[in-house]
Amino acid sequence: MELIKQKVHMNHCNSRKEVTTTIDTDYNVPDIKPDARSIMQEKGNVVIEEMHLRDGELEIRGALHFTVLYAGEEDVPVCDLAGNTPFYETVKMDCEGVREEEISIQASIEDFRADLINSRKLGIRAVIVFSVAAETIYDGEGAVDVVAEDDVYTKKKTMDITKLLLTKKDTLRVRDECRLPGTKDTIERILYEDVSLNEIETRCEEDKMIVTGEVDIFVLYLNAEEPAGLGYHECQVPVQGEIPCGGCDETSVLQVKSHIHSYEMEVKPDEDGEDRILDVEVVIAFAISAYGQEQMEVLTDFYSTSKRCTPVYEMSYFENLLLKNKNKSRVDGKILLDESRQPLQIWKVNGEARVDEKRVGKDSVVVEGILDINILYQSSDAQAPLAAAKGMLPFEQEVQIPGVSKDSDIRLDVSVEQISGTLLGENEADIKAVLVLDVLAFENHEEPIISGVEEQEMDMAARAKEPGMVGYVVKPGEQLWDIAKQFYTTSDAIAETNQLEEETLTPGQILLIVKEMEQAG
Repeated sequence: MELIKQKVHMNHCNSRKEVTTTIDTDYNVPDIKPDARSIMQEKGNVVIEEMHLRDGELEIRGALHFTVLYAGEEDVPVCDLAGNTPFYETVKMDCEGVREEEISIQASIEDFRADLINSRKLGIRAVIVFSVAAETIYDGEGAVDVVAEDDVYTKKKTMDITKLLLTKKDTLRVRDECRLPGTKDTIERILYEDVSLNEIETRCEEDKMIVTGEVDIFVLYLNAEEPAGLGYHECQVPVQGEIPCGGCDETSVLQVKSHIHSYEMEVKPDEDGEDRILDVEVVIAFAISAYGQEQMEVLTDFYSTSKRCTPVYEMSYFENLLLKNKNKSRVDGKILLDESRQPLQIWKVNGEARVDEKRVGKDSVVVEGILDINILYQSSDAQAPLAAAKGMLPFEQEVQIPGVSKDSDIRLDVSVEQISGTLLGENEADIKAVLVLDVLAFENHEEPIISGVEEQEMDMAARAKEPGMVGYVVKPGEQLWDIAKQFYTTSDAIAETNQLEEETLTPGQILLIVKEMEQAG
């Protein structure tokens, strides 16, 4: 007797953890930079340089890179400086059987601040959240049929399962030029830059993933027309490309996380020799998982009328996709500006969304979080022509997920699709934003799967002593197949003896069971 087995490629999350760490350090203003009078704008970025798994601990090494704009001396009202500070963090995790390449890390800055200690020293403080997931990729195996020389009767059921088609990391390189319009001043030197992804869309085609979207570019610069004059420019670089994804097709379900891996920006002269062209090259990193859905008919029980066969069961883990969807949430609110620096014009609004809580209800999940706002605006203060304001706006969105429960695996990614700000009076800005909640929800369950069989020859002497005919009272939940197995006969034989027109039984129903010794020996 031989079992026919089928493998299903899938991943199982062994452990998920969030760890918060704080960086608090001083940074000296370089000697070549003028004294600092006040901080205008700061930006931080976390770079994970390496990770190692040792004795149940994940070691993370990296650096916090930062850029700061500050008000300097009178003839140089806006100055820039950049630096980095290293960090080392350990995370205790259940990583048994997990390889380093199966661990994913996302680092986000929950709070970043640069404070002026004195004219030559800054205090750099950041709260960093590491989201770590250890996922084992394995082949789930289940028996789908049995092959034997003698008559064997099987019982099967159909399961909806989601199999892992592909998991990989890859990059897409985008290069383009941004030209300053004639209304903008010529660039002398870039002081500050911001590069971010916007409306990145992905879809599967045959053996590839199509990527579309935009990269938003913002630069603040010293202009060449007037001493210490400031200018800014914002533009979009189109993203259009494809990444090989063998085994995928139009029906595949994608889980994609993307971020700016690196970028290079160079100022180039135009046809008139003026520095009015930004040559931009951006590398976008993708973490891709592709899933396929199928129905799998698995063997749940079997028996033979000529020998004793006992199935051997073991528990196997399966997951089934409940929902893949994108929801949009509109956020609006007001942010207070510095009353001592009258705003003239908003130059740039940034927003970063973070999820604080996911509440599972009946067929839905309520997502609550905060949208962190950073506003860069032109001030009427000639000594400090730039100013920045920070604030937070709450958001809440209900996502409909039929069949969701507290045991479901809900994978959620929130991004800012659109954000803008307008001035309201002298000390307030009206912020409007659209968030995208990319939701992937799985139902996790364990099933007893037949992994083997124990066979014994039939005890014919004992069978001969059994009565040739018995009356049997049907118990609640019993099926004809179950009764046939118990008496080493067949469903057809019982149905024929009792003149049953259908296999549906009712509790208390009496059946006549005739022993079939010819099948037993």
